[in-house]
Amino acid sequence: MRLGLYHVQLMRYYDEVLAQAARNYAFTGDKKWEMRYRAVEPMSDNLLKNAITSTDDAIKPFFIVMDNANVALVKMEYQSIDLVNEGKKEQAIDLLDSKEYTTQRKILSGGLEDFITKIEGETHRYDDLSDVLIPSVQQIIELERKLAVMEDNLKKEKLFAIGELSARLAHDIRNPLSVIKTSINILISKKDVDAKTMETYERMQRAVERITYQIDDVLNFVKPRVSSLKNTSLHEILASVLARIDIPKTVVITIPPNNIEFVGDIISMEIVFVNLITNALQAINNSGEIIISASIAKEKIVIKIRDNGPGMPSDIIPQIFEPLFTTKQTGTGLGLTSCKTIIEQHGGNIDVESIVGKGTTFTITIPYRRIT
Repeated sequence: MRLGLYHVQLMRYYDEVLAQAARNYAFTGDKKWEMRYRAVEPMSDNLLKNAITSTDDAIKPFFIVMDNANVALVKMEYQSIDLVNEGKKEQAIDLLDSKEYTTQRKILSGGLEDFITKIEGETHRYDDLSDVLIPSVQQIIELERKLAVMEDNLKKEKLFAIGELSARLAHDIRNPLSVIKTSINILISKKDVDAKTMETYERMQRAVERITYQIDDVLNFVKPRVSSLKNTSLHEILASVLARIDIPKTVVITIPPNNIEFVGDIISMEIVFVNLITNALQAINNSGEIIISASIAKEKIVIKIRDNGPGMPSDIIPQIFEPLFTTKQTGTGLGLTSCKTIIEQHGGNIDVESIVGKGTTFTITIPYRRIT
């Protein structure tokens, strides 16, 4: 085997698959993740062993270190699988969160990442890397295509695992949370409660509401819905949304004077506006201005939600619709992902512009149509 950049990228891919499969199995106990792990592990081991025997002396020590880290990781991952099979999920999770496991993961994944970055940054061929570069352009194109497909599959697997685990957790939390919420409401409704105790109850109520909001974020991400398209209007949706959000007196929200009617799933569109307006409130720290505007252009409805908050650095903007990405200490990182999914299911798109020191604008574009 002549080692190429593609093969090192494939090592990184296998490393991610194995780590993800082991962790998914520890959390869910779903046998498909054990099968996935057992299918990929021999391929990963074979690739690393071949790398050691096929490279020159200058590069060989690097792959020996990578292989040693992989052997240590595989040993711990198989131990975690055995623990799950023995009904010891918590011990399996602890093992995968252990200092030794984390250290070996950093050695392997970090080492491969650094190696790839170094090779990709080269602008010309070096003699001691002659065995690392693939001579055929056709090979490079085909191998990059295969790698792109595998990485896309890995991303889908990660999203599926996130959804599966999140749905279970959200469901398990929601039922007892409903009991807590009802109990707090009963306590608040009592008339013989002193001010200090009432303040405590209200803090508890707000905490429950925050948790409920995050659970809704998770469930909306796992099972986004666009199942009931009907005629609605922007004012109708905004009225419902603004009635549900606690808007401080220090915030001014301007809604568009023109009431545009369109076809959409009302519940799903409310989810979008709740997320975007809540994000704007958090951005301005509950003090400032949020302006919502709407227009029709070329059979498209264009809705903008603009705040005068601090704005976002340009380097994080491409990531904000990615699942689990968040810049907030509280939050799931799923709200904007759900927004994007819902708008795309309506045949539209959502974009963001942000200027540090001036604010952020989310722009929703959806088809303009009515059911007659």
